[in-house]
Amino acid sequence: MNKKTQIRLFTVALLCGMVGGYAMGQESSYRPGQSSEEREEASFSVQRASHLKPEEQVAESQRLLARAQALAQRIQSMLDQARRESDIMRVTCLDDKLTQVNAHVRSLNDRVRALEEAIRIGDEARRNHEFTVIVVLSQNISTLHRASNDCIGVELFDTGSTRVVTIVDPTVPQTDPGVIPLIPPDVVPYIPPPASPGF
Repeated sequence: MNKKTQIRLFTVALLCGMVGGYAMGQESSYRPGQSSEEREEASFSVQRASHLKPEEQVAESQRLLARAQALAQRIQSMLDQARRESDIMRVTCLDDKLTQVNAHVRSLNDRVRALEEAIRIGDEARRNHEFTVIVVLSQNISTLHRASNDCIGVELFDTGSTRVVTIVDPTVPQTDPGVIPLIPPDVVPYIPPPASPGF
C-alpha cells in the first residue's frame, strides 16, 4: 500500500467519523415537543451514521435544498408583512436572519452541485465531505428559521390606548388664573408720630 492510498483511506475514515459523530450528537439532542420537521431530521440522523449510497445522498441533498428554499421564502413573507405594518424592530431582526439564510442557501446549492460532481468523477472522500457540509448547512438554516420566529416587534412594548384622568382637590380656590384682578390706586397710609416722653 503506497503513501497516497494510506492518506486517502485515512481521509475517508476521518470523514466517516465526522458524519457518525454528528449523527450521534443530533440524536442525543432530540427532545419532546419538537416540530415534525425536526423529528424528521432527527430520524434521518440515524441513517447518516451509515454509508449512504451516492444516489441516496443526492436525493437527500435535493430535499434539504428544497426545504431550505421554502424556509427562506417563509422568512421573506414574514419580512414583507413586518414592512407593511411599519414594524421597524421586527423588520431589522427578520432582515438580518433572511440575509444569513440566503447566504446559506447559496452555499448549499453550490455544495449540492459539488456533491453531484464528486459522484460523477467517483471521488468518494469528496462526496462524503460535501454531504457532511450539506447536512450542517441545513441544520444552520433550521436554527435561523426558528430564530426568525422569535423576532419581536413594537407590539411587545405597546401599552395600548391610554386615558388621562385629572382629579382636582375641592379645597383649591375656584378662581380663574387667566383673570388679573384690578389693583386699587396707591393709598399712602398716615402714620402718626411717636409720642414724645415727658409730654
